Amino acid sequence: MTDYSQELAEVMANNKNLFGSNSETGKSFMGVHDAAIKAGALDSKTKVLEALAIAVAIRCEGCIVQHTKGAIKLGATRDEIVETINIAIMMGGGPSTVYGGKALACADQFLKEQK
Repeated sequence: MTDYSQELAEVMANNKNLFGSNSETGKSFMGVHDAAIKAGALDSKTKVLEALAIAVAIRCEGCIVQHTKGAIKLGATRDEIVETINIAIMMGGGPSTVYGGKALACADQFLKEQK
């Protein structure tokens, strides 16, 4: 069984190392991230759920873990995450069922840890 908290810590450490080695690109990327996630016509939770759907569809495990945690921090429920995964499956096909399963397992772990 995957420990998604440990995987999140590893992804964050790798990002810190990468962005520390390439600070200008890292700062620029984080600027794009923050601007994209900022509430506007859509609230931040919806935007992070969109990012999660894309992460599942393109099969990026690190992105799945980060955006699942982010969505939960912004108040996403299990049902909202399941519906998000359903959209990813519609757009990404069969492989997205595998990564969608990982996203749901990740969400279940993070939601359980919240209690």
